Amino acid sequence: MTSLAELLARAYVAESGAVVLGEGIVADGHMPGALVRIVTHAHVDHLVGMRESLRETPFIAATPLTLEMLPELGYRIPRAKQLPLAHHIETELMGYRVKLLPANHIPGAAQVLVEWEDGFRVGYTGDFKQPGTPVMKDLDVLVIEATYGRPEHRRPWSMEIEYIFADLVRDLLVKGPVYIYAYHGKLQEAMRILREQGIDAPFIAPSKVYRIALIVKKHGIDVGEVLLAESREAKEVMRDGWYIYFTHMMNRRNGAPPTAQRVILSGWEFSGPYRQAGTRTWIVSLSDHADFDQLVEYVQEAKPKLVVVDAYREGSSEAFASYIRRHLGIPAVTSP
Repeated sequence: MTSLAELLARAYVAESGAVVLGEGIVADGHMPGALVRIVTHAHVDHLVGMRESLRETPFIAATPLTLEMLPELGYRIPRAKQLPLAHHIETELMGYRVKLLPANHIPGAAQVLVEWEDGFRVGYTGDFKQPGTPVMKDLDVLVIEATYGRPEHRRPWSMEIEYIFADLVRDLLVKGPVYIYAYHGKLQEAMRILREQGIDAPFIAPSKVYRIALIVKKHGIDVGEVLLAESREAKEVMRDGWYIYFTHMMNRRNGAPPTAQRVILSGWEFSGPYRQAGTRTWIVSLSDHADFDQLVEYVQEAKPKLVVVDAYREGSSEAFASYIRRHLGIPAVTSP
């Protein structure tokens, strides 16, 4: 039987934030000497050490959509370093079999499955939510996020939140323009949700949000027409007062006209599907991470020999690892 130490020697989270999946293969962090860095998605906590990786790591791998998003976030990857990996396609890398699987998080997000020459299998979820994320099984080691790894981090409305979000926006549009605040990737996911739910109001976005929306649309995600905020057409629409404006969370304290209804998308809202936080401000519990129950269900279905909970990124890693050990009977540790 393989010991815990032997399992951890093969797959772990380094002090730098790099998720080590094989000799020379890491994800979401920099490690000197690595030959391939896999980027699961384009969020800042998964891009740590990216400048060093661009200088030192021979290959940067990600889904084609993520590779196109990275330059918009300031990471220009030389073409010779780019290694596009489509979902579900197995690739041979340095003797390992590597496959990216979908992760329902932001557009382009992926899980990573690595099989060693001796049959050892390690899976790394990156960030994900359910439904929509396939569970990796028959693993020796599962490396999993735990952003919402405590029992109090439950959202019983998670299956209905997209409908609730769209209904709220539809009601608010009667009162004036709606300004939606979130992070890159999640903004474009919100666009997709609203279009899917039949919202046909004009979408307007500042330049970076607009350019990422075009990339997402190019890769088959329907966000409908999006107008560049600086364009003449967008300015005419804004004068009419019936539109939805998508902008980064950092802008939530300024920029909206006094008649606007402000909607902040937050994964840290657990009191209900949404709540009013001011005369014209609403907080919607629309998360792009698994809640506690979804994390537990993933581990239950995966049944790995060992769970490694990512303790580098924000989350409740020790609490979640403890819950897995006590309630599921599966060995679990935090790392680093």
